[in-house]
Amino acid sequence: MKRRTPGAIALLLGVAALTVAALTVAAVRPELRPWPGAGFRTQGASLLRPLFRGVAFTPLATVGDSLVPPTPEEGRFLFLPMPDGTAVQSIGRGLAEIYVAHGTSWEDGVGSGRVSRLLLDQETRRILAADWIVDGVESFERLSGATLAATREGFLTPHFLVGENSLQGPNHGVVAAVSVRSGIVTALPWLGRFQHQKALLLPFSNGRVTAILTEAGDPGRSQLYMYLAQSDTDFLGGRGQLYVLRADSPREGPDTQLASMVKKTRPLTGRFVPVQGFSVDGDPMAPSAVETSAQAVRALQFARLGDAAPDRLNPSAFYLADQGAENWIDPVSGRPVTGDGRIYRIELDAFDPTIVKDLRLLLDGDDADDLYRPDNLETDDRGLMIQENPGRRGLHPSRILRWDFNTRRLEPLAECAERDPQGRSIPEGTGGAWETAGIVDASSVFGAGTWLVTVKAPNDYSSPFHGRGGSGQLLLMRTPVLGEETEKAEAPAGKSAPSK
Repeated sequence: MKRRTPGAIALLLGVAALTVAALTVAAVRPELRPWPGAGFRTQGASLLRPLFRGVAFTPLATVGDSLVPPTPEEGRFLFLPMPDGTAVQSIGRGLAEIYVAHGTSWEDGVGSGRVSRLLLDQETRRILAADWIVDGVESFERLSGATLAATREGFLTPHFLVGENSLQGPNHGVVAAVSVRSGIVTALPWLGRFQHQKALLLPFSNGRVTAILTEAGDPGRSQLYMYLAQSDTDFLGGRGQLYVLRADSPREGPDTQLASMVKKTRPLTGRFVPVQGFSVDGDPMAPSAVETSAQAVRALQFARLGDAAPDRLNPSAFYLADQGAENWIDPVSGRPVTGDGRIYRIELDAFDPTIVKDLRLLLDGDDADDLYRPDNLETDDRGLMIQENPGRRGLHPSRILRWDFNTRRLEPLAECAERDPQGRSIPEGTGGAWETAGIVDASSVFGAGTWLVTVKAPNDYSSPFHGRGGSGQLLLMRTPVLGEETEKAEAPAGKSAPSK
């Protein structure tokens, strides 16, 4: 486990008084080495079930799982509730490190947000050691989507970027950068204080760090931001500029500033314009300052932005999810801006990333696409993975969908094996309280067609936390590789063949 210096602890105790200055927490973080034994894998049943032939799951860790290190002073590791954004990297010698953000909060009685680090054997897929690289002392709230920024994104040393999806904690909605080598945790308020869902870094060839930032605010207060810096050190040091997306007026129809201006038959263009901000209690990036500045420049308004994922074949492009909101109405059409949610593709100028060459609607849940409340996204070079977040009971369980770039088909691959608060299986065709909360392409570590996914089960009270934060799970998902297997079939209900 990492240890804090007295100076770092004193700094943390004063976190509520921080404004523009970054919260930097130094840590002596020893390398995570395999503990004695053959390793650990959860005994918990899979919280996901397949809907497509060839899809299988290996549950790795379930909320409440406990790992005991070989020396008592290191402290016991617990896999905490609310697992969300995740990342993975191979570290050599047949080992991989997995990082998992936990969206816990003091309101849940579990403590503030943490980031788990798991050491995995790539062949046996068993956990050999575990600790926390964000251990709760930092007072982050509701940690959400995550990205591992490495060489391809312009970082000399890998950093795990994770955002607060809340304004309630002492940091008031920041992105944190965690050096997975040194253990230094740095808050980045210059990326704006708002409800962060994802900080996506695009691999531009010009050497600059280009970060796409999605705001999961309320309808009309959810915008798409960008932060540009000349290098990783400038990015981590606040020597860059924050921008917000403003769409160009459509050729037909009024300019409502609403994302409903984008239609499948009518893409838009636009530009990321600077967010100047102003000081609120000494902080020019306070939530009200950023929002007021975005509204002043007529930023494009979304219902509730979710994740963003890169286009693997075009470094200047990315995909974007809008979860939708039923009661946010477009004054021109009289219909919701998006009720069931949308997926966009945005292409930037290769030389000037502030120029939006093409803002295109790909999938629309209100227009015949089998899509409801898309939230988290991930890509490989053949398709787009979409995780739904229904957010309520009575529709269907949260699903994992795949959109095939070649065939343009949208297929459900899996869904939550949801249970009610009494632990009983729910009737077919209902559900939505559970969420498939995070997904990352793991093919470089575990082979083609593999993905790491997390599940949040907030109404499952079977965990040792007595219902606080619910249950959840980290799983390895294996899917058919597009182009090699396309046949859809019914899978045995509630069962998942184990991955080898």
